[in-house]
Amino acid sequence: MTETTGYAGSGLVHVKNPHLDSMEEDVLYHLDLGTKTHNLPAMFGDIKHGMGIPSISIMLHELIKLLHHAKCRDVTIIRIGTSGGLGIEAGSVVITDTAVDSSFKPRFEQVVLDDVVVRSTELDKDLTEELLACSKEIPDFPTLIGHTMCTYDFYEGQGRLDGALCSFSSEKKLEYLKRAYDAGVRNIEMESTAFAALCGLCGLKAAVVCVTLLDRLEGDQIRVPREVLGEYQQRPQRLIAAFIRKRLGMKRNALLSTH
Repeated sequence: MTETTGYAGSGLVHVKNPHLDSMEEDVLYHLDLGTKTHNLPAMFGDIKHGMGIPSISIMLHELIKLLHHAKCRDVTIIRIGTSGGLGIEAGSVVITDTAVDSSFKPRFEQVVLDDVVVRSTELDKDLTEELLACSKEIPDFPTLIGHTMCTYDFYEGQGRLDGALCSFSSEKKLEYLKRAYDAGVRNIEMESTAFAALCGLCGLKAAVVCVTLLDRLEGDQIRVPREVLGEYQQRPQRLIAAFIRKRLGMKRNALLSTH
């Protein structure tokens, strides 16, 4: 079963669940919010959550419902974070064009009841290019577009040799990671496929921007000093800040031109 991307022409967040309209109240349990107990349009703000596909899936289901109940329009969602690089220097920022699974395929497989549902993981191409253009304002670190491989696990799933379990050789690990590189993968993390699939299905423009903390072709352990890591982690934030400044400037200019 394959699901297609849907977009709402009104610009409102589109939820693909007909049961929501018949609910007397929708309690967003993990966010401690409800459609009866809270004025969601007035309260909407930033939300943080945990790590990996299960956590981001929970957060996105409730965040997307929150955006729907708050009647938000023309929403753009950007995930920023850290990742392991492939064949690129540590500290590089990767803007994801397509999130791929561990077989390098652009898909997210969600088990719904006993059916495996396959969902597309392509991200908004115009948004990706806009973010890359904004990176020109920050020349002190490399920024590139590439595929991001999403795994369910940090250790075995990413071919690490330093976990509690490891059933493969260093040669097999490198052969796998080189195949990933040849398939266009430039970084590895644990959220992007679920993020891309959910946002796409609900008609949200979305992007993934992650800094790489190491080159996985050279090792599994992060060796740079803590202060350097801190600076690395600020790089996606700096890029998104430049993007927001550009968007706000465009909006301000548009408002001025109407007066």
